[in-house]
Amino acid sequence: MTSKTFVVDDYTDLLALQRVFREAKFCTEPDDADVSDSPIVASMFERLIATLMAYEIERDGTEAEKRWIHWLMIDESRDEWDAALRRARTDQRWMVFTAEERAKYVAILLSPFRAPPNVVERFVLAVNTPDRV
Repeated sequence: MTSKTFVVDDYTDLLALQRVFREAKFCTEPDDADVSDSPIVASMFERLIATLMAYEIERDGTEAEKRWIHWLMIDESRDEWDAALRRARTDQRWMVFTAEERAKYVAILLSPFRAPPNVVERFVLAVNTPDRV
């Protein structure tokens, strides 16, 4: 019988898996566009990051925590921002989403990165203003 559990507990494997998630979710020319806005993928990626954070914080202490907090804050300077922006601009649902639905959608698109309300607002503005650099 096949196991119903998949465990990755080796640090190097976790890092490789993080790279795979990042590449799939924020690919500039996705083969499967549904990956980037999947709540399931977003949740799995967040759990993976939490595991990596816990591992590195246990190993390196507060410096690791600071590095992760810094890395997880997203803004317009990140490639992931651009990839998520392209995805939002091509989603036909964007124009019919309510403000609340847009905020939830942006959180999924940008996951596992942290987007406080002011960052979400800037993202929404960027989606709605396609000629904006």
